[in-house]
Amino acid sequence: MDSINFAIIGYGSIAKTHALAAYDANLRFNLPFSLNLKYVVTRNQRDIKLYGVKNTIDVEEVLKDESIDFISICTPNDSHLEYVIKAVKYKKAVYCEKPLSSNYEDALKMTELVNNNGIKNAVALMYRFIPAVGLLRKEVVKRTIGDIIDFKLKTYHKSYLSSSKKGSWRTLESSGGGALLDLGVHLIDLVQFTLGEIKNINAKNKIYFKERSYVDEVSRCDIELIDGTEGSIEVSRIFAEGEQRDSFEVFGTKGSMKINFKNPYVLEVYLNDTNTLNLIKPSNNSFDMEFFPDERNILGFFQSAHTASIINFANSIYENKDIGNAASFNDALKCQRLISEAYKSGLR
Repeated sequence: MDSINFAIIGYGSIAKTHALAAYDANLRFNLPFSLNLKYVVTRNQRDIKLYGVKNTIDVEEVLKDESIDFISICTPNDSHLEYVIKAVKYKKAVYCEKPLSSNYEDALKMTELVNNNGIKNAVALMYRFIPAVGLLRKEVVKRTIGDIIDFKLKTYHKSYLSSSKKGSWRTLESSGGGALLDLGVHLIDLVQFTLGEIKNINAKNKIYFKERSYVDEVSRCDIELIDGTEGSIEVSRIFAEGEQRDSFEVFGTKGSMKINFKNPYVLEVYLNDTNTLNLIKPSNNSFDMEFFPDERNILGFFQSAHTASIINFANSIYENKDIGNAASFNDALKCQRLISEAYKSGLR
């Protein structure tokens, strides 16, 4: 069987998610290739405990290996540009974690580099691969709930209530980014992927634990689309509930639609005229399920969406085609520009 070989740059929690995606892909999907993790690049030598995977501190060694088809960048945000520059030098395809960078200027440089040098690229804005998102996108086109009146997207995490987060690179403006940059980028991308381009964005950002964080812990954004439709996103790292909240609601003149990401297969559609609530699910052989596991095999929406996104990118290399519904650097740059504008409008 043919192989698509890749290397992961970094070995934090998200790098492990990308590594698991490779094993998940090979075990659960009947792919025409084996997705082979060949290297993990770290700043210091590590005991990575992945059989057959070489740990190296020399990214040049990896990039010089002609068998490597792409690299997956999983390092702190402010170092992404460094690795894109090196990947372009060796003509390697690039799969990059979100956001593109910690600032718009570097994100623009990265995008220009891959575009000007013909480098295949994608960004891990993997909510696009959740089946219910694909269903919602289709129902918007069909105008099932009429004209859109409003939309609300929310992500509530509680991890930064812990004082152990003090000193993390994610709490620093230079290397990480606040709740809006780290979490909100997914929601902004979802709006543009499903509902249309964003024209204006205004944010109210708040740091509650000022003694341990230099970036926003809560962000609320009012959004206007180019067609005049208004809505909002809200993200937090310090809202505690029994379970993490991730939701997407759209309200129209004929009803509403809702996704609860804990159940990524179901789109709730309420129709006002008939007072009915329909639960729409994709068939197992539909396009929305191409690289997403069935309900018996899901590893949670977060991991399985990452797996789907990485398989999609590897498959685009194998079949020498475009990246389909994945987010490109161009798409991620649009999100980065909007987030930059939002930070200018609100306190950071």
